Amino acid sequence: MTGVRYVRWRHDGWHGVLDLEAGVAPGALVAVAETTAADEAGRRSRHAWTRALADGRDPLWLKVYPPPDGHRAWRAWRMGAALAASGFASPEGILVARRGRAGVLVTRDAGGQPLLAAVATTVGSSKRELLHALGRAVGGLHAAGFVHGDLVPSNVIVRDGELVLLDHDRTRRGRILVWWGARRNLVQLGRFVVPGLRAADRMRVLCAYADRRGLSRRSRRRLARWVAAKTIARRVAIDRIAEPDAARAGYAAVMRSGGPYDPSVARRAEQR
Repeated sequence: MTGVRYVRWRHDGWHGVLDLEAGVAPGALVAVAETTAADEAGRRSRHAWTRALADGRDPLWLKVYPPPDGHRAWRAWRMGAALAASGFASPEGILVARRGRAGVLVTRDAGGQPLLAAVATTVGSSKRELLHALGRAVGGLHAAGFVHGDLVPSNVIVRDGELVLLDHDRTRRGRILVWWGARRNLVQLGRFVVPGLRAADRMRVLCAYADRRGLSRRSRRRLARWVAAKTIARRVAIDRIAEPDAARAGYAAVMRSGGPYDPSVARRAEQR
């Protein structure tokens, strides 16, 4: 991402790219990044520390990649730019920099509402439209040759009717990558549990996805079976559900529980 708007800069051993229109001082931002890394401030993920910033004009997000993961800052910057160029909504990059094996990425806040909150608070036809939009968006992402690195609901924002994709330091582009990574994205997205979200609602997402990808009826059935099995397996592993309970209850009951799985609640739901 270069040009008149984006310029290269250096400061105290850091080197990177800056958005001139953002009106921010790169030295001040990297100073905050160094403090964040030293104090381990903000929200910790596997590879980075993330914290919100306010530059006096726009809310920003700072992501600090400690060594040896600094290369991920540039990857997230490039993938965000590639997605935006392909018509997908992604947080706007303000600054990216490396120093040694450390990295910094600053993006403008995307606004909107987290996907889980939007799904939980939307009802009726609006909810169906949101679920269809979600399936179409993921299908479009894969059709364009992208595979998101971590397509969990916390990395999807609903903003004015569009879906904004966050966190691209593991996002990749390539048709072969889509071939093996697309299903993984569907399982990542589908493992979320929301009170009141039924199996039929989840099928709406999958059907919209299949429509966008142009899948045959046979391929749809095969995909649905695979996603259901892998989604249950992920819930069993991550939420520590007893495998016999999950197998006996089935996909619909396990994913309808709305929180930590309770076999007694699932049985009462099945009897209604």
